[in-house]
Amino acid sequence: MNTISRARLISTTALAALGIAVAAGEPAAAQEAEETTTLEAVVVTGTKRPQDDASLPVATTILGPENVKPSSLDPVGDVARQTPGTNFMDFGRFGESYMTMRGLSTLGSAMNSLDSVIGLSVDGVPTTLSAIGAPFLDVEQVEVLRGPQGTTFGRNAFAGAINVVSKPADGTKETIVSTEIGSDGHAFIEGTTGGWLIDDLVAGRATLRFQKFDGDIPNPITGKDEGSAKLGAARGTLRITPDDSFTIDITGGFSRDTRHNSAFLLLESPDFPISGADTTPVNRQQIAHGSIKLTKEFEPFILTSTTSYQDIKLHNTGDFTDAFIFSNATGLPPSFFNDPNAQKVVFDDHERIFNQEVRLNSHEDAAVQWVVGANYFKSDFTTHRVQDVGSYSPTLNGTFDNAINSETIAAFADAAVPLDERFTLSGGLRLAHDRQTLNANYVSNGFPGTIPAFAQDNAFSDTYLTGRMALSYKWNDRAMSYASVARGYSSGGFEKTTAYAGFGLPSTPFLPATSWTYEIGTKAELTDAIRVSGAIFYNDVKDGQLTGFDPGTLLPFMTNQAFQSYGVEANVTATVADGLDFTVGGALINSRLVDVTPQSALAGALEGNKVPQVPGFSANLGVTYRTEADALGFAGEFFVGANYQYVGTRYSDIQNSAKMAAYHIVNAELGWEKDNLKVYAFGRNLLDERPLSYAFTYAPGTTAAYIGRGRVVGLGATIKW
Repeated sequence: MNTISRARLISTTALAALGIAVAAGEPAAAQEAEETTTLEAVVVTGTKRPQDDASLPVATTILGPENVKPSSLDPVGDVARQTPGTNFMDFGRFGESYMTMRGLSTLGSAMNSLDSVIGLSVDGVPTTLSAIGAPFLDVEQVEVLRGPQGTTFGRNAFAGAINVVSKPADGTKETIVSTEIGSDGHAFIEGTTGGWLIDDLVAGRATLRFQKFDGDIPNPITGKDEGSAKLGAARGTLRITPDDSFTIDITGGFSRDTRHNSAFLLLESPDFPISGADTTPVNRQQIAHGSIKLTKEFEPFILTSTTSYQDIKLHNTGDFTDAFIFSNATGLPPSFFNDPNAQKVVFDDHERIFNQEVRLNSHEDAAVQWVVGANYFKSDFTTHRVQDVGSYSPTLNGTFDNAINSETIAAFADAAVPLDERFTLSGGLRLAHDRQTLNANYVSNGFPGTIPAFAQDNAFSDTYLTGRMALSYKWNDRAMSYASVARGYSSGGFEKTTAYAGFGLPSTPFLPATSWTYEIGTKAELTDAIRVSGAIFYNDVKDGQLTGFDPGTLLPFMTNQAFQSYGVEANVTATVADGLDFTVGGALINSRLVDVTPQSALAGALEGNKVPQVPGFSANLGVTYRTEADALGFAGEFFVGANYQYVGTRYSDIQNSAKMAAYHIVNAELGWEKDNLKVYAFGRNLLDERPLSYAFTYAPGTTAAYIGRGRVVGLGATIKW
């Protein structure tokens, strides 16, 4: 029995034992009558009705600002590495990155901005992959719900959902200024202020952030470091309360994030990481957004209306013929591939998103908890791409002007009904209709074999039903177990690059992906200071959406492919002594392609191959300790914290041609805090291990890799008044 199989058996046995243990009696009652520490209750809002996480029959991970630092340039990556079974593929270019969860993935690269297996939202407002990587501002908590969440999150919450919850403008009077300075030009400053503008009527809250990073990947050709970042962001919100039953929340924000991330690097280079691009890449994301949320309490229900608009602009310029990669693959000198005026890809994407939702909720003290609502979602996406990559591939040459317009109309309902003192039946349904249109125009740059120009129009629509049902059993006041079944759905549509337009071939729509997910889980408070949860799951996916790159023909391919995954995951949160807290989580996942299609087989897929970008094992561990400083003659408290994140081996493609090595991230913080002042020293990625997002083989001994940021150390301070 190998290590993974042995660990899976142990973890599954432990999960079953947990249910038996809590069934045997009141675990807390066996402890001392008085506890010195108590964990705070966690309320989840992403399900459209506030619910106590302890009684929610869904596997969850709830992260606070202490887990996702405001100064992080990689907030989505931080969330993924602290969520069991979740992985983030950072391709360094805005609009290209995506996530996997529980072995569910897009099976390659995202086909368009809506091709995500995880529903992304901020304060319940959905967004798309165009906005992934956007800064988190003034965060109260990040809610991660694992398993299909299509009932309340809508389209493409296929594997789960992430909801970023912002701090409300509730009249709390405070001003906070935080700043950091560190290695490689790391600098960060953020200010937040809030309070009543008109007592008991209008409250406001605003955050302003600036930060930069000078880069840490040398490029001897340009003489500049790559990987730099410059970010400016702001968010403001007003809360108007005409009376105790009516609330108006108005929110707006803007961010502009410019980075110079490497496209790909030669993994075998003795000087790795080192870039051989002949121009500095440019990656930019600009987002403007606004929303109005109206909440009115009536005696039988609560009415909520949310209207939102997002304007997202992306720009990327890159050299796709890194001199060191192509020299290693061909034997030609690196200088042969250095031409700053050729072999470039430039694209500008623009997406406008409108969302309107109206729903009715039960009151929080109602015996039967329920929500019903309707939603309208519209995305207008355009891309202008100028591609000139020479002899590399005919599909990466020419000018492309494409527009993809998407609309979804949906109605949903979800409820939790107590059957008796111990059993609760919960579930919901969502009926939706999608329509997506493609209008595309191509003009050749004269590459041999391409036609002078090609225009196409096409449309795709589908009506579908998703839902979830769970039966939970309350062992006692501190423990519950549940079993659930859910139907997942990932929308069909059109691939945004129209890669074969140069051959005069129209883009045909890719099919929607569907799944059935089965799950058994347990959540329990073993004592006032120890909270545990675990789940085992199985996913069966039909028509998984697949796009990739065939190294044999140097051409992209798109198809649909079935796959399956199963695994076990667990979380523990505990206060083991006064001032000493820790969290630990992990997941073991097995995934495989099944019923391999002829198209997938031609591209190198085999029956039983692993699903791309799914780590077989991932884990995280966090420890914090606080103690009074008076023993050393100081006022206030000393604190120390450390976080360890592990991402196991995984394959980058359906061919399983490149197995990517596991990597470890270690973060630490040491400081002193008194009243409203906090000063600290920090180290992020202390082992200086580069997070490896993607790797593929150009030629034997030549691997191109996408990597993340290295070690950053520095000092920081926060003051409040």
